[in-house]
Amino acid sequence: RSLAEQVYLFLCNSIISGRFNYGDTISTKQLAEELNVSMMPVREALKRLELDGLVEIKPRSMCILKTPTKKTILSAIAVRELLEVHSVRTVYQTVDSARLEPLRVLTEAMASALDEDPPNLRTYIKFDWQFHSALCSLCDNEFIIRSYKELNLHLNMSYMYDIGIKPNYAQTFQDHIDVVKALENHSPL
Repeated sequence: RSLAEQVYLFLCNSIISGRFNYGDTISTKQLAEELNVSMMPVREALKRLELDGLVEIKPRSMCILKTPTKKTILSAIAVRELLEVHSVRTVYQTVDSARLEPLRVLTEAMASALDEDPPNLRTYIKFDWQFHSALCSLCDNEFIIRSYKELNLHLNMSYMYDIGIKPNYAQTFQDHIDVVKALENHSPL
């Protein structure tokens, strides 16, 4: 992979994980120093993110991580659901129990995060994202996996909750358990 591709992937993972928040200003120079690369691969990666609609490049080697609208987030959630439903429908009849182990481990980790006092929602959100990513990976379709990852650049879950798109954590957690059980039993959802 080229340096620009590596920087792009670093930025994507940083956005998805919440290291960078919507509205944050990203300094090209500081990022280049942090990653120990020249400014050129950082500029190329940021230009790619600009084409993806995620950042706005400003003068003087600065860019801003765009804040998605509520409509954009709800649209992205709808597409995420389509990808996940397709993934489950593709594999539910034939999935091997061993391939479900990562989902089981993640649901246990999510349960632990919710059992903390107070519940550790940031950790829960991290495991939730990993769960959904693993779920889409079950279908072994590179286009779905890539689309899912790109889609999540627009779905920083912590931000979603901050703007009033709040789930019922108990219900969403139960939904995860139900998905795993349905896959274990080879039954459709």
